[in-house]
Amino acid sequence: MKKTTAFLISIAITTTITTSCRELPGSPGDGEYKVKNVIDGDTVELTNGLKVRYTGIDTPETRYRSGGEWIFDPESFAVSARDFNRSLVYGNVVRLEFDEEKTDKYGRWLAYVFTDNGMMANEELIREGLAMVYTFLPNTRYYDRLIAAQEEARINRRGLWKDPAPILPVEAKDHIGQFGTVSGRVTDVKMSPRRICLYLDKDPDRMLRVVIFTRNLPLFHNKGIDAAEDYVDEHVVVTGKIEHDNGCFIAVDNPHQIKILSVKE
Repeated sequence: MKKTTAFLISIAITTTITTSCRELPGSPGDGEYKVKNVIDGDTVELTNGLKVRYTGIDTPETRYRSGGEWIFDPESFAVSARDFNRSLVYGNVVRLEFDEEKTDKYGRWLAYVFTDNGMMANEELIREGLAMVYTFLPNTRYYDRLIAAQEEARINRRGLWKDPAPILPVEAKDHIGQFGTVSGRVTDVKMSPRRICLYLDKDPDRMLRVVIFTRNLPLFHNKGIDAAEDYVDEHVVVTGKIEHDNGCFIAVDNPHQIKILSVKE
């Protein structure tokens, strides 16, 4: 299986290089821009009409799309994240700094957003517990810095980390759309070219999938972790947004989201 994991890592690296080298529309460049509107905790609109999605973080959603209409239905801490973001950048000139990938599939600019006093809004949202680190290679310029801010929020039980008590996999269905922590034993693993799925619990009605996209396997490899082998039969604690698609799952994009609690016997 280690050969399989190594092959998946090679695919991830190749995909990352190909993606980061493609020509992207909009010609975003590092510099100063004025914020016209704050859409939510991790997205703003500039006076030039373009939207900016904060690189490296994910905040709870304030709305969802139904057909061609946006419905305001905020997840826990979504309004707090939006309001805190607004206090940092609304109506202000900010400095944008771009990583390897400069736009997303929706045409939004991807950037680190710095306020006029030098604070990084991405980092401050995480530090307040209103966002989680959301990593996709090759955009890792401030990865360690954002992880450190998240650890500070977790230790101080801020925002999303206020209630650190983990739930069981069977309870995940009652927390769909929320950021949370789930504890269970990895009973099975399945791999495809795009993802590794770890299964907590054997019963399909009680199961939770932990999805690790192969694009981010180098982050695990750099920590000496074989994501396809090292978690099997282990009791783990997984943190992230609980979602539902043919069963409950949490997408894990970096190794700090999953911790081993036991040693294999």
